[in-house]
Amino acid sequence: MSPSWRRPIFRRPGRLLLRIYMVGLAQLVLVSATLLAARPFVLEKPFRRGFSQHFKYLVQEWVALRDDPAVLQASLDRAAEDLDARVTLRDAAGQLIATNTPRPAPPLSAAELRALGRPGPPHKGPPPPAINVRVPEHGPLEAYATIFIPPPAPPAPDTALTVAAVLICTAITSLAFARTLAGPLQRLAQAARDFGAGKLDTRTGIRRRDELGEVAEAFDEMAGRITHLLRSQKELLANVSHELRTPLARIRVALDLAGEGDAATAREVLSELTEDLSELERLVEDVLTTAKLDLATSGPGSAAPPLRLEHVDPGALVDKAAARFRSTRPGHRLAVSVDAPLPALEADPVLLRRVLDNLLDNAGKYSEPGTTVRLFVRAVGPSLQFEVADEGIGIDAEDLPRVGTPFFRTDHSRARRTGGVGLGLALARRIVDAHGGTLVLESRPGEGTTVRILLPAVPREERAGGQAGATASR
Repeated sequence: MSPSWRRPIFRRPGRLLLRIYMVGLAQLVLVSATLLAARPFVLEKPFRRGFSQHFKYLVQEWVALRDDPAVLQASLDRAAEDLDARVTLRDAAGQLIATNTPRPAPPLSAAELRALGRPGPPHKGPPPPAINVRVPEHGPLEAYATIFIPPPAPPAPDTALTVAAVLICTAITSLAFARTLAGPLQRLAQAARDFGAGKLDTRTGIRRRDELGEVAEAFDEMAGRITHLLRSQKELLANVSHELRTPLARIRVALDLAGEGDAATAREVLSELTEDLSELERLVEDVLTTAKLDLATSGPGSAAPPLRLEHVDPGALVDKAAARFRSTRPGHRLAVSVDAPLPALEADPVLLRRVLDNLLDNAGKYSEPGTTVRLFVRAVGPSLQFEVADEGIGIDAEDLPRVGTPFFRTDHSRARRTGGVGLGLALARRIVDAHGGTLVLESRPGEGTTVRILLPAVPREERAGGQAGATASR
């Protein structure tokens, strides 16, 4: 394997790793401080309370053994050995009853004895090193015990090793966590740099079921759309250049003939020039109309497309489109089927006529002369359906999703018979969308293509109101 393809095993830690490590340390310190602050409430106070209750029971037992000094002393010695407690037992007058420590605790003062018998506020601060237990718990004082609790043992010598192990574990987990974040982010950043440098086939290749995966998927989708847009622009330049070259060449030839004084030949070319100029005008008009619709629907605020709406008779619209197709495509048969009665449309007649003309032109371009093109118009519920079907070459399955996007052509040969810049169906789809309708395309290679348009019709109430208003105006 070439060294340039080897991925480094160890990478220099980045700022993300350091940040995650510091966050881990901060969490560790915060948890430790919380535990230390809660220790008196969670551990020490319950322990002292339970310890005091335990010794209250023992003190009562010891006081009951005052008459048997040997047994009493043995019990105190066991407390010193098992509980590490230093006990001094005195009567109410302060006289020593028994002890298990060489230095007995001094007797309590009168004030301390009075305080021992009545409840007081809870002790604040750390627990005291000794507790005083009276006998009995209520009533006249008979005896009391002073119990010394030894301080906790100092930390073990290996505490530093424990802290070091915790820090190492934090570093390892932070490193693993940082790599799960830093790796995809670095790949995403590199993909953005490569794509910005012109490598349009660059994709992140990240497949994750989390937020990073969603970001990577969004980037790949954006890159695909931009790549498609740039490819469409290149196709536009190629198609427009091809469409302009032939008419301009014919115009130049006609001008040269006219300049040479060959009037007869120039007149023969004039009919072809008229057809070429009509195609150029249609090409420019299609580009401008598509641009206007795109600007209206994708601009700031997404304004409504510029439509000049009026009541349109579908029958008259179909008759005009059929007449144009028969004159421009005399080699094709056109079968028109109109189911009467048809509802009226609230539409822009010029743009809607452009839709029918483009669909019929496509049907004629991509089907052989002598075949039949069918145009159906019918009412479907509250809508009106237009259907244009041909018996042409059809569309391949891989090209079908792209048909209807600007500047895409299924015929890449750019033959004169199937010329165009790929705006016919795209313009038709935009016009239909602007009218609130839908356009559906069905095609099979070698069998033909069918395009169905569904447009909302004018409700009967509005048609009745409009007819009544027209009658009243007469």
